[in-house]
Amino acid sequence: MDFTLINSFVAVADEGSFSAAAKHLFLSQQSLSKQVARLEEELGTTLLVRSRPLHLTADGRLFLQTAREMLRLKAEYEENASHGNGAEKQLYVGIEHTLARSLLPRILPQYLREHRDTYVRITEESPDALEKAVSYEGVDLVIGSIHNPPSSYQTVPLCKKEQLLVVPKAILDELGGREADALRQQFSVSADMRFFEKAPFIRQPRDSSGGRSLSNYCKYYSIAPRFVCEVTNVENAFQLAVSGLGVLVYAKLFWDTMPQKVQRDYLELVDVFPLPYLPDTDKVCAYYRRGEEANGSTQELLALFTAFFEDYEQGRLWSNNNQ
Repeated sequence: MDFTLINSFVAVADEGSFSAAAKHLFLSQQSLSKQVARLEEELGTTLLVRSRPLHLTADGRLFLQTAREMLRLKAEYEENASHGNGAEKQLYVGIEHTLARSLLPRILPQYLREHRDTYVRITEESPDALEKAVSYEGVDLVIGSIHNPPSSYQTVPLCKKEQLLVVPKAILDELGGREADALRQQFSVSADMRFFEKAPFIRQPRDSSGGRSLSNYCKYYSIAPRFVCEVTNVENAFQLAVSGLGVLVYAKLFWDTMPQKVQRDYLELVDVFPLPYLPDTDKVCAYYRRGEEANGSTQELLALFTAFFEDYEQGRLWSNNNQ
């Protein structure tokens, strides 16, 4: 039986609609409907009553339990099978793509040195896609920004996601005139975004972690900036700010985990100011599906992420690596 069909059925059952499930599975609604119809044909029964609201038939409710168990066993097999890579164990990790750059080079090499029998498969996605990967793709552990953790997830908070304001020096010089240097000193304690309302801003998609942060600060300061472009990848947005295009709200974690020499080079072109922490800002968390206890290998990897963030929040990140 095709596990893709089973996965699609579970997604539709969980979401309660084809349109919502199709969005999370990155499929068209028509393709998803055809997949579920193929599964029903294979089973010789109707699983869903396609009405509004959509609901499961008696056979559908029965098969949903079986489907979940089949997906669980598949994930368990994939975790333990070597798949020809010579490893005794397999670990499937999802990580927010912007966090991957900051975290993986510091954590993954250490983990694999200590677990030579483990093969780690990593998927890098947006926060929204990763939330669904836990349910539908058998991901063992996710590291990412999460705003409202679903009750179906076991969540381990790792750190607050504080934000910075990245301002091209030319923009501050133009806005501040003779007062530019005094403003730099003032904003080094905490930036006031109201001062930059007339400046060009770089935006990230509204449903992204960076986009939500920007929206929160615009509401906090009651401003309506002039956006000149929208960029999905936050690192590309940062490079555009460095080029002088516009002002950017940027996660402090990403800045802090850059090598210090790289930071010094960037500070020739931009000013980087702290922003006040807003309680409703996304947090960086580790999470996995509740009721599916993380195994020993997963727990050991989680312990490394936890230790990293403890060092980060205590300011010990550079204590043994003064770059």
